[in-house]
Amino acid sequence: MKGGKLDWNGAESTLVNVRRVLPDMVRDYFKSGRKLDSDSTAKNLHGFRLKTKRLRYTLEAFDSYYGPGLQPKVAGLRPIQNALGDLNDCEVLLSSIGKKLPDEVRAWVKKRADEKLKEFLRYWREEFDADGEDRKWEMYLTRATRRKVAQ
Repeated sequence: MKGGKLDWNGAESTLVNVRRVLPDMVRDYFKSGRKLDSDSTAKNLHGFRLKTKRLRYTLEAFDSYYGPGLQPKVAGLRPIQNALGDLNDCEVLLSSIGKKLPDEVRAWVKKRADEKLKEFLRYWREEFDADGEDRKWEMYLTRATRRKVAQ
């Protein structure tokens, strides 16, 4: 994956492309997520949220090449997307009208943003990116098989 674009080879079958491209996409995803910490900027966190959405929707587009085992993996992306989405909502609110908000409301929004960041980091480190999870993802995605697609 270069510049966020799939390195799709039109001369190869979809199956061959899926087996090559999706593991690379997941490898890049894990690498990006590991760079995030409690000091990450709102912009970097939002960028990772968008990367999460892109990965989730791409996987969903090719679910017919995998079995039902893909569904729990895709579902595992939702807590990341949700926590970072809520965090981004707080950041947008603070940057757009934060100064107009009463102090107690602004403090509550900041506290919620901190909680969402902690929620994301805990889930990322303890569950999603637990030891060996990245290898499990890559191995699973390289085993794509053409399944009959319902017409």
